[in-house]
Amino acid sequence: MLDVCCFGHITRESEEWQGLRREFTAGPPYFFSLALRRLGDQVMVVTKLNPIDKDILAELEREGVRIVLRKSARTSSFHTIYGKSLDERYLKVISVADPFTLDDLEFCEPSKYIYIGPLTTKDFTLEFLIEARRKAPVVLDVQGFTRKVIGDRIEYVDWEWKYEGMKYIDIFKADNNEARILTGINDPIETLKKLLEWGPKEVLITSSKGVYLGVHGNGFYFAPFIVDEIRGRVGRGDTCTAAYVHARLRGMSYDEAVKFAAAATSLKLGYQGPLRNNEDEVLRYVKEKYSNLNPRLK
Repeated sequence: MLDVCCFGHITRESEEWQGLRREFTAGPPYFFSLALRRLGDQVMVVTKLNPIDKDILAELEREGVRIVLRKSARTSSFHTIYGKSLDERYLKVISVADPFTLDDLEFCEPSKYIYIGPLTTKDFTLEFLIEARRKAPVVLDVQGFTRKVIGDRIEYVDWEWKYEGMKYIDIFKADNNEARILTGINDPIETLKKLLEWGPKEVLITSSKGVYLGVHGNGFYFAPFIVDEIRGRVGRGDTCTAAYVHARLRGMSYDEAVKFAAAATSLKLGYQGPLRNNEDEVLRYVKEKYSNLNPRLK
């Protein structure tokens, strides 16, 4: 049995930050699956893109991520312009791949978790979430459900069917901005409480400071990101979610899992691209930087 079966678009991306431009491969399942694979998990990705762009899957193939490529008329592509901080960004839409359908679920082999990583509001339907949950516990990064494509730009919106959709999610992840859009609440603990009320068992919220965790019936936790210099903001949330899922797959407690997720993300923030570190290296970083941290809040 696989550890995780991932659904989402692999993308061609470009960005501008402090006058510098670069092009790279991205997309939630790209950063998520590579992090899991390098931590030692068995992963497959079901993705959609135009076959002429299949070269962007090469790194996943080299790392042993199993890939099912479903043909799409277009490949998802975005251009990001950052403002004064890495949390301030403007996204220009170049193209968007075809949405996922129930037929795509048939390609997912038996797994301990199914991961769903939308990039836009149109990528997945409620019916997809319901059918996925019948196969395995679901991990959702909500990002795309708050990103509506209007022309060549992204408008941030509330997730239209959140109350129904959240019933089928086991591990839910949002960043602080997305969580605020969904709940209208600024305080992270109160936000976690509200999101847990809607159905998930575990909720992760990432911010520039670190990662918050709320567990149904088991309290709240926080672990900071500890990094000397941020060189790789893109993929932060995907890496954090992957590291947390890995920790839970390994049977770590919630205290251990949130520290492991923060440590892996901190390491990744030190360089561009997906996580390069293995489990042992992350555990050493936890021991070095987080040994005195009690992440439980209340």
